[in-house]
Amino acid sequence: MKPLLRHMNFSMLLFGRLISNIGDSMYYIAAMWLVYTLGGSAFYSGIAGFLTLAPQAFQFITGPIIDRHSIRNLLVATQLIQALLLCTIPIAYAFHFLSVTMIFIIMPLAAFLNQFSLPAENALIPQILPKEQRVTANSLMAVSQQGSDAAFNALSGALVASVGAITLYMADIVTFLLAALLFSAIKLQYAHEENKSAKTIQEQTRRYFNDLKEGFLTVFRSILGKMLVASAITNFVFGAMMASLPAYSDTLGGSEIFGFLLAGMSIGSLIGAGSAGLFKRFAFGRLMIVGYFLGFSFWFASACIPYIPFKIILFSISMIPIGLSNVLSFVFMQNVIPQKMLARSISVITSISSCMMPIGSLIGGVLSTLFRPQIIFAATSSSLLFISVYLLCVPLLRRIPSVQSIQPEQYGFHSDSPSGI
Repeated sequence: MKPLLRHMNFSMLLFGRLISNIGDSMYYIAAMWLVYTLGGSAFYSGIAGFLTLAPQAFQFITGPIIDRHSIRNLLVATQLIQALLLCTIPIAYAFHFLSVTMIFIIMPLAAFLNQFSLPAENALIPQILPKEQRVTANSLMAVSQQGSDAAFNALSGALVASVGAITLYMADIVTFLLAALLFSAIKLQYAHEENKSAKTIQEQTRRYFNDLKEGFLTVFRSILGKMLVASAITNFVFGAMMASLPAYSDTLGGSEIFGFLLAGMSIGSLIGAGSAGLFKRFAFGRLMIVGYFLGFSFWFASACIPYIPFKIILFSISMIPIGLSNVLSFVFMQNVIPQKMLARSISVITSISSCMMPIGSLIGGVLSTLFRPQIIFAATSSSLLFISVYLLCVPLLRRIPSVQSIQPEQYGFHSDSPSGI
């Protein structure tokens, strides 16, 4: 890990991501609270949450742009534009024309700009690091993101109460500026030059949609489409589980239990992401099959056991294979997808997976009114069993070797082919 942190480019990417993610957490909490106080109703908070999360479904739009332009410049530009957008909030507040409508306009714009980050950073890692360092790098990126989310979501609530939402917005602006400064320090040996052959707006538009189509075809005509099934099911079920979790927690003792279960989810995912380096030499296919089965076993045991501390611990353990699988899946994609197709392929996968969570949340909310929340919590654990069986029954997925030994040619990817597969 130390040699990796001494790598200047990766250090700038890691700490830039960490600081930017801290800003995202503060911005989300501050925006939700500000909308609630201005509107005077939880209804407005619900709309605010939807507007912040909805742009994740459109992340696929960013992929072709990232693949055609300098990733460093895009990261810097998106951070600066987000800072500029958020500046309007304290300015409007100071001059007494801040409104709920204004925040509703700014929130999705800032959230959409943030959709460049994940595919851009995942596309940048193969440019700056050799294959043998990518598992540790992705593990560190995941831990920094999830850890800062867990810490600053809680801290931001306290800060809103002590210093106010507007002050938190101003601190958030500073984090985006610092992140832009760190991203600007990334030095690449070669620049990702934009293709200059398309000069007119019509030609550029046609090329963009061709690139977008290639991204979807790359995913759905390859092993990535089969892996997407597992990712989509996981997000769908987590949406359903999260919708029923407050009611389930209420049957166990109230909001305190809800907080402990959420903390357990974060801790389990962090442990899984942080331990990815220990499993990089294991066959990825078999590792996922065993991991998801164990995840189901611990989750179902958590639903059945009556002793609450053990219930929370077992639920936390069930999240470890999911955190581990997330990191190794990104390494798999970085090692097999041609560089010129990487951002648009990852953005397609993330967009489709993200769409499933709000759908699952809606269905989970409806089912929670028809059945006892304990039944929903136990039933959702079966999704991990389904994924384990699905991976076992698909030979191409079952036989995936370790992420370090994967060769693109094994899965029909060729860096010199026009479409990438």
